[in-house]
Amino acid sequence: MRTNKKMPTPLGIGAGQTASVQLPLGLTYHMFNIRMNIDDGGTPTDVPADDWGLYLEEIRLIVNGDTRIQIDADDLVKLNRFYGIELTAGVLPLFLSRPWMRTPGGEDQTSYGTAGGMASFALEMDIAEGVTVNSLSVYAKQSAGTPFGPHLRIQKFVHNQGVIGEAEIADIPRGAYALGALHVTTDQIGNAEVNVDNRKVMDGDKATREANARYSKRVPQAGLTHIDFTEENRISETLPMAVSDFRLKLDFAATGNFSIYAESIRGA
Repeated sequence: MRTNKKMPTPLGIGAGQTASVQLPLGLTYHMFNIRMNIDDGGTPTDVPADDWGLYLEEIRLIVNGDTRIQIDADDLVKLNRFYGIELTAGVLPLFLSRPWMRTPGGEDQTSYGTAGGMASFALEMDIAEGVTVNSLSVYAKQSAGTPFGPHLRIQKFVHNQGVIGEAEIADIPRGAYALGALHVTTDQIGNAEVNVDNRKVMDGDKATREANARYSKRVPQAGLTHIDFTEENRISETLPMAVSDFRLKLDFAATGNFSIYAESIRGA
């Protein structure tokens, strides 16, 4: 059975600081629940589901000193909702396993085993300025230990879009891993095209992308553009990135600095 355990108390809890939890090694981690209560005008308040970005900024999961997951709290809320996860006030989940995948093997393939191949494992949370934290704790859902192997990685890239129109993005790293989805922090993108080694593997406008997402019970989020390679909830349909060339062609209707989150399955 899986257990739900409270992790060690975070160090560095305070406005403008980075709260850090050193996670015990040995078991396999499937998800974290970040539990937070703040002072709101003198009233102890569990963080409302829509307001995480007001209290936490960036969240990072770090293995052996290397950041494997990097995402803003507000964007993590949106990713959870995209995958159909309903949030409870005061609790922000970070899924490692993917319970929406079709098979138990597919669900668990992205978990983090810590029974071998890992010297350190930490979760960091940047607390926003001006926040009074009453309590901040982390709970983990765990199962029997396995060595560190294939796991979920969420990388954060920055794209500057200076003009309205089509942009060709060719700097998503290639290598021996599989890409599950891309999420761009603007919903002002019309047509989106993905080309791999001069072969078009995805092409669609905003309406068709959102329609396909809803067929799989996804919930497209305001403020995000989703390019999902696993719409059928099959882990085997991730896009191999051991290629010579990978290009996105995105038709932007707005300018600005946007983040691109890349969800992937990586080896240890």
